[in-house]
Formats: sequence, C-alpha cells, structure tokens
Amino acid sequence: MNKTELNTVDAQDRAPTSMSRKTFLRLSLGTAAAVAFAPLTGCSKPGRKLRFKTINDCLKETALIENNLATLQMQQPWSLYKVLEHMAQSMEYSMTGYPQMESSALMAAARVVFFNVFKPQGYMSHDLGAPVPGAPEIPDNGPLEDAFLRYRNACSDFQNFTGALMPHFSYGELDYANWEIAHAFHAADHYSSLTY
Repeated sequence: MNKTELNTVDAQDRAPTSMSRKTFLRLSLGTAAAVAFAPLTGCSKPGRKLRFKTINDCLKETALIENNLATLQMQQPWSLYKVLEHMAQSMEYSMTGYPQMESSALMAAARVVFFNVFKPQGYMSHDLGAPVPGAPEIPDNGPLEDAFLRYRNACSDFQNFTGALMPHFSYGELDYANWEIAHAFHAADHYSSLTY
C-alpha cells in the first residue's frame, strides 16, 4: 500500500454508521439537559479516544501520523487524504465563512450541545462521513503530501489570524478560544478512529 492509496477498512469492520448531523442536532436539544446531569464518558466509536485542546495538539498528532504511514489503519468511512482535506477546509472556513449555515433552530440546539456537552466532557463525537454543508466535494484520494501541507497551513493561518472569525455553520458565533477548541475536538474525533 503506498501513501496515496491508503484505503478505509471494509464495511463489515466498521462500527455502525452514526446518525446524521441533523438528526443528532434535533435529538440533542431534548437530551442536552439530561446529559448535563449525567455527563457522557468514553466514545462510541472504536479507536484511541484522543483529547486535544489546542491547534498545537493537532499538529503534534499530525506529525506522528505522517511519520507512521506504513502502519496506519483507518476505522472511518474516509481515506486519510479526505480527512486531512476536510479538516483543513473546515479550519479555512472559520476564517473566510462557511458556504451554508444550519437553520436557527438547529444552530441553537448545536450550541447547547457544544457548550453543555462537548466542552465539559472534553471531546466531541460526530458523523465522520459528514461533509461541510455546501462545500465542494473532496475526492477520496489524492497526494497525501499536499493534504498534510494544506492542513498544516490551515493550522498556521488560524494560529496567526487576527481578523474577525466567521460563525460556525452549526454552533454560530464563537470567540477565538472556543473556535480553537472546536477545531481541536474535530481533529481529535477524526484522528481517534485511526491507529498506527
């Protein structure tokens, strides 16, 4: 297997498919209060259960992954190329604006989940096969070197960004500290489902 052809595991080896983002958000508003009284532990997906708080945490794990490509195994629906491009795309949109926003009702539910569930428990869990709404489709495979570079550049651009950050397509307005947490949680969730 070469670097540009890392494939995902067979369907029978994957965990059951996660619910869609919209279904999750609709259910979350009603369950967020209950979760606040009984915080979630663990993660329903297989993998390493990584916890990142900063962009530097993301960059450290990215370097480890890049240095261990020969033994990398994916336990999610996307290739490593697509994961890196997706995470870079999401980080870039936080600085330039997302192409499509959720409805105000879904955004309100997502904010409750982000601030009352994800932040207190220290990680997020989301549909690992869900693209950014309205974003151009990312091919399954491409040059991994380019994907690593794009992701590292997006991280650097975010760390050095001094302008006004754009609203998250689902969480809405976030300050820089919460945006960093959102990006770190997002990367940790994707990286948790691969091993090397």
